[in-house]
Amino acid sequence: MKKAISLTLALVMALSLVSCGSKDSDGNSSNTGNNSAGSTGGSSASQSTTDGNYTYSGRLTLGGSDSTGQMYAAAATIATTFSASIDGLDVSATTSSGSNENALNVHDGVVELGMCSGDAAGAARAGTGKFENVGPCEDIVCIGAVYASVSNWIALKDSGYEYLHDAVGGVFGIGPAASTSEDSARLGLKAAGITEENSTFQNVTLGDGADNVANGVMAASTAFSGPPVGAHLNAAVTKDCVWLGFTEEELDTIIAENPAYSRQVIPAGTYPGQDKDVPTFGVKTLVICNADADEELIYHLAKALVDNAEDMIAGNASLAPMASADFICKDLPVPLHPGAEAYYKDAGLL
Repeated sequence: MKKAISLTLALVMALSLVSCGSKDSDGNSSNTGNNSAGSTGGSSASQSTTDGNYTYSGRLTLGGSDSTGQMYAAAATIATTFSASIDGLDVSATTSSGSNENALNVHDGVVELGMCSGDAAGAARAGTGKFENVGPCEDIVCIGAVYASVSNWIALKDSGYEYLHDAVGGVFGIGPAASTSEDSARLGLKAAGITEENSTFQNVTLGDGADNVANGVMAASTAFSGPPVGAHLNAAVTKDCVWLGFTEEELDTIIAENPAYSRQVIPAGTYPGQDKDVPTFGVKTLVICNADADEELIYHLAKALVDNAEDMIAGNASLAPMASADFICKDLPVPLHPGAEAYYKDAGLL
């Protein structure tokens, strides 16, 4: 089974790389509708245990993002893993506008599973921000965390910049309008003392922003995504680049304003020529479900995440944080589904 999952994930990753290219990898950046990347269907199903092996006869949909985004690539990998791990289960990743739409769709029963950034999931449960008109969606819970979306700021190496605040006075690409990249960019820029009074902000796709940096049009451009960001890798092929960090004081300010964020690091070697860790901030990206979902099914989906983490990482490098079981099941911004919590406790992880 493990070998079969590994081979399948390798194929999924190859197809994802073809679709992702250097376009916007922010899961919330563009609304492409709810078109499935595979077969979709309702969750009408039956489950049984045969000779100790759990089976589930049914189909589930996992909401991802724009098909060019990092969140969609992760969703495709996870959907493949879930399908291969449980006999009779068919999980397909579907496109969406990202975290906010996925949370609403899980709440409304449009999809059974969704990829969702921790801050969006928290806002959905609280009925705040973009969910203010919807009200609290307290049925939003999670199965586990799968990667961290972090603030990636790219600049040219010959700029001499090390921290974001070094680029004050320049032109900044802050991501697509109303995206999580823009939200995080504005928060980070504010903490770094960069405002629209002393600098210029422009809404651009992550790909265009990275290209503008490489072409000398922008001082720096952001991507709020799991590193490495494809658009940044592409830019680094043509020009020597650096990734800008934040000071401890700046990170304190950022996290105080948005407690859903936490300190993160872009490890040395993530990008070409990056020879040291970059201190930044980010938020865990979760696989969410409805609190009413079948406990035994969710128990085994949580088990699939832990058991197949190594193979998923081999197929999708952005899932590297899953190498730590603690990352998957601890310090989460929303509660675990009871089935997931039961598995992690049985496995000695909680």
